[in-house]
Amino acid sequence: MGWRDRRRVGPVPPATGALPADRPWLMVFRAGSSELLPLPDEGEAILGAGPLATVLLQDPGLLPVHATLRLGAADVVLLPAADAPVLLNDEPLAEPRALASGDSITLGSISLVFHDRPGRGTRRALLDPGPFRTRLRQEVERCLRSRGSLAVIVVRLGRAAPGDLVAAVEAVGASLRQVDVISWDGAAEIAVILPETAEAAVLPTRRALEAALPHVPGVRAGYSLCPTDAHDVDGLLTGARNAASTAVTGDVAAVSSVIVRYAVGERPLLAADPAMRRLLELVERLAASDLPVLVEGETGVGKEMVALALHEWSARQGRPFLAINCAAVAETLFESELFGHERGAFTGAATTKKGLLEAAQGGTVLLDEIGECPPHVQPKLLRVLETRRVARVGAVVERPVDVRIVAATNRDLEGDVLSGRFRRDLYYRLASARLTVPPLRDRPLDVPVLARDFLEAAFAAKGRNTPSISTDAMRRLVLHDWPGNVREVKNLMDFCAATMDGDILLPQHIPVEVARNAAPWLAGDPQGALGAALPGGGFEPFERRRHMRLADEVRELQRTRILQALTATDGVRVEAARLLSMPLRTLVTRLSEFGINPPGRGSGPGKDLDP
Repeated sequence: MGWRDRRRVGPVPPATGALPADRPWLMVFRAGSSELLPLPDEGEAILGAGPLATVLLQDPGLLPVHATLRLGAADVVLLPAADAPVLLNDEPLAEPRALASGDSITLGSISLVFHDRPGRGTRRALLDPGPFRTRLRQEVERCLRSRGSLAVIVVRLGRAAPGDLVAAVEAVGASLRQVDVISWDGAAEIAVILPETAEAAVLPTRRALEAALPHVPGVRAGYSLCPTDAHDVDGLLTGARNAASTAVTGDVAAVSSVIVRYAVGERPLLAADPAMRRLLELVERLAASDLPVLVEGETGVGKEMVALALHEWSARQGRPFLAINCAAVAETLFESELFGHERGAFTGAATTKKGLLEAAQGGTVLLDEIGECPPHVQPKLLRVLETRRVARVGAVVERPVDVRIVAATNRDLEGDVLSGRFRRDLYYRLASARLTVPPLRDRPLDVPVLARDFLEAAFAAKGRNTPSISTDAMRRLVLHDWPGNVREVKNLMDFCAATMDGDILLPQHIPVEVARNAAPWLAGDPQGALGAALPGGGFEPFERRRHMRLADEVRELQRTRILQALTATDGVRVEAARLLSMPLRTLVTRLSEFGINPPGRGSGPGKDLDP
């Protein structure tokens, strides 16, 4: 932002007035004359004797660009040009220096006194979106390693005049603590990091919203919490944005308010992450058609639930929904199971039997693990898709069937087509519409939601009170990579419900394998299984250990003590080694032997500190 109001300094009468006190200016003295020169509130003022100077000073000893004043929200800095003689308060200036009101600047034979506006430095500096993400990544890492808390606010300003937007941003900044970090995208979004702020984040979020409201009436805000809602930059920002987008104008919403509960028959389907919500919106649109659908995704992501949603949200609701696992049926029986058979069609066919396709008349058939469909069945299945007629094994007459076919796979079917394992024409027929269910690691906002829901369901099935998940336990859950996806979350919560005491899930109730490689110092009971914290460092009673070999018991003791030391030092290896009175090199060797691998290298918490 340049300032091009060129002023000449010459033999003019002494100044009789003064500039307003709320803006910066220079008092220029030369040969018995003086002049007040205004400066931009923010931007640059170039001092010199050349055409590029915005403050033109007539002196034969000055360079064309002799010095530059950079005026920012936080300070004003004087930068001398290379080889330009500049005195600041009668001291030679060779490098940039921040100025204060009353500072004296000497350029050649000209003297200048700088006067700043009141309050500079109190205006909060704004980070651009890129540096803001970097700072947020650092704060998230600190939060996870130090068992702290963190909140992210997004304030949506809506449309307004540029001046009103700037005023709203400044008002939001003034409402926050000095430790809070603020970013503005230059348009309609303000993002804020609130370190060490958990559930109480609603209070500063509301203060920020109320500060912006007088300037931009259409304001709404949302916030997300780490690790309760998400544990990475994208998850936290996305969660706060989603919350803000769903908030009522002039109000605040949390991530929990954007959880969508879909009814899929008698089974609820929860989605908080935008990736899953977008998928389910597409499912709703596809449900209105009869197109065959291929549902792809890793094992455990919920492909069957998506297929069931296609059925339940369609006009076929109330008709049969039948599924067959192509990998679980013997190849010799597959054709009979799918198409049915006539009496006497083969040895053992004592009666006529309807196949799955006929039994699901008017409804939907899910062909799970379609990549395992036997090669000799594939052309017959293709004919059913094309003609909507089926021939039982041993029959010569085809029967009409009205079913929708949904196929699911966790394999690379395109690769199977190229290798000849799967028919190309059948693949393209089944994939008239394709849905890819994202793995849980790609929808982090869903992890806390699913964990709470499955734990509550497990407690309800046993008639127990509604449980809660502690912050430390949630921290471990969100750090886990969930290779088994949604099915793994459900199994873990069922296990915890069956083995934990009380109504609060604590870290020691979670098996040690969960997030062990991501953050071993967060593990509760190093022995893991039932998480019962035992006195004396975690030893089980001798009666339960008497059949263990002495060498194994010593090895387990070493592993337990190392994990306890890492827990006590937030994962800093050199401190853990000192705590154990163990050489650092020996500790590093033991960590490798026990499969304890804290990520990263460096000198911060949780980093590798090899000798």
